[in-house]
Amino acid sequence: MAWTTPTIRATGYLVTASDWNTDIVNNLAYLKGEAGLDIELEDDLVPSAGTERVGLSTNPWDEGHFDKLYAGPRYSLHRFTRRQCLPFIQQDFGTVASDYQMGQANNGNGGISRGGANQGVLDVQEDGAGDAEIYNETEQNSGQDTSFAATKSPYLKVEFALDRATSAYTNAFIGFRATKTSADTPVAGENFFGLYKAGASWFAACGDGTSVNTGSAASISNATRYVVEMLLISATQVEVYINGTLVDTLTANLPTGNLDWQIILESLATGGANVAHLTFADLEAQEDLS
Repeated sequence: MAWTTPTIRATGYLVTASDWNTDIVNNLAYLKGEAGLDIELEDDLVPSAGTERVGLSTNPWDEGHFDKLYAGPRYSLHRFTRRQCLPFIQQDFGTVASDYQMGQANNGNGGISRGGANQGVLDVQEDGAGDAEIYNETEQNSGQDTSFAATKSPYLKVEFALDRATSAYTNAFIGFRATKTSADTPVAGENFFGLYKAGASWFAACGDGTSVNTGSAASISNATRYVVEMLLISATQVEVYINGTLVDTLTANLPTGNLDWQIILESLATGGANVAHLTFADLEAQEDLS
């Protein structure tokens, strides 16, 4: 059976068994998928302009969820998507760039090392003046531009853990920024967005080169593995997720221009002599080229 356009009824119309079975029984079976045919929605049927999702769930991994964010780079549904995955197979993590490196650490005074199976580790001493350690990709052997355009819905996913995540003596940043060579976490005068740690507080944040938009707090525990995902949707809003749960949506002070991903751990040169270690892995960045 196929969809049948229901008949128009007038007052006093006698509904026959054929009317009922065609308009109600058969059409409902079709809509439920019991007719053995593909269900085709009209091309002008769109989700609510307020939520832009079909289904009740707000978790992007739950059944029935659809959002324009995840119709874009998240699931690579565009015909032209630039995707960058970083296996940590560098020849060394030192300050001297190797022609064979896929990524290069722009070192501060802290340390960077391998962290086991396809992982990297940044470490700084909490009371170490000037201690900072950052990791990002640099171009090797005339490689392609490593930046991602703010207008092309840049997306980043990273797994991470910080053994002193609740310490007030370090800052950290995982995300996109315009000045990846800086040995400090992003500031008001910089274009950036991502997950930010300022002392003991974690939150989503972004900046437009003039002001910073600090979002809702994120709960991050010591020595616990997390997956952070972030996306700047068509230069209109930033969304940051932790383990699939939305931390915040930011719509003000959005970055512009070209951005590079970066992971940074920075000492505030206060507190005791503890060493903080930020372990990261499974880094994936995307942008929509369509």
